[in-house]
Amino acid sequence: MQFERLSIDDPLANEVLVRVERVGLCHSDLHYVRGSLSIDLPALLGHEVVGVVERVGGSATRFQTGDRVVATVTPSCGACAQCLAGRPTQCCRVDTLRARPRPKHTAQDGSTVGSLGSVGAFAEAILVSESSLAAVDRSVPAEVACLLGCCITTGVGAVVHSARVTPADIVAVIGCGGVGMSAIQGARLAGARRIIAIDTVPGKLDAAKRFGATDIVLTAPSVDETVAALFQIVPTGVDHAIEAVGRTVTAELAFACLAPTGTATILGLMPEGARLTLPADALVYGDRVIRGAYMGANRFLSDVEMFIDHYRNGRLDLDAMVTRVVNFADINDGLTAMGEPDTVRVVVDMTEASA
Repeated sequence: MQFERLSIDDPLANEVLVRVERVGLCHSDLHYVRGSLSIDLPALLGHEVVGVVERVGGSATRFQTGDRVVATVTPSCGACAQCLAGRPTQCCRVDTLRARPRPKHTAQDGSTVGSLGSVGAFAEAILVSESSLAAVDRSVPAEVACLLGCCITTGVGAVVHSARVTPADIVAVIGCGGVGMSAIQGARLAGARRIIAIDTVPGKLDAAKRFGATDIVLTAPSVDETVAALFQIVPTGVDHAIEAVGRTVTAELAFACLAPTGTATILGLMPEGARLTLPADALVYGDRVIRGAYMGANRFLSDVEMFIDHYRNGRLDLDAMVTRVVNFADINDGLTAMGEPDTVRVVVDMTEASA
């Protein structure tokens, strides 16, 4: 990525201008940087963000100047069929909520610059719909608060809202990055009787134990070998497998780990056009289920308050999720650090950029 000076528009009636404090580096951002996911260029990336409200549009009523907020890439209207059914990440009006009659950002030559998820948080300020924001208390450290916008809502949300894990369940989590560690913590919160972490990196598996994994499996060269290692721990398979990588092979692994009637929940974003190959007999005879859960099927506005309560009461360890903080000038180094074995989440401190 490269640094450019951009102009940001004034808030429309339903919009809020937020001065950015911290941004978490998500693997979705890395996918766009590497080109494995497409986006119209030029574009501002970044979406896992916390900041302070600086200006409010005329019809925005939920926030005022000085409020501290976190953002989501899945704004919801609260009134469509999906929202009323408790599925706000599938809001029927999301495109309308993001639409605006003029560009948010323009380059110095006057050309338009897009923004990831209509957020674009790798900047000094963001301009978003009021429906994209949730309030967060100032007692929550900024490095922690930004995680509520993506990895926590996705990982814990998938366990609570999509998989609906219970104390009777055995859960496998594939991929021990930020979202995977969040899912492990979510399974622990839900009381899962066993939580099996699966990853290619031994150091990440060691960290997974600290976040609540009861068992670990080091990924083998083939899916069959990895499944065999898991079946040595739980011979009948798992009730829930949660995939947090974004590869077809790990999605297929999630399905292969299931016990009869089990559910594989796929969280990782995959390249456009990717296809999964699943054994039809295991699907039908075993009543197994595979499903997606975009952004963990979270319920952002109510979830943020829930997560904060669990954090304050020591049931959700957010501090340990942040393994490195870098300045905005070093954001490319932060993206590189995402591949290091001890990394869970890298957070960018944006306050120097605003100084």
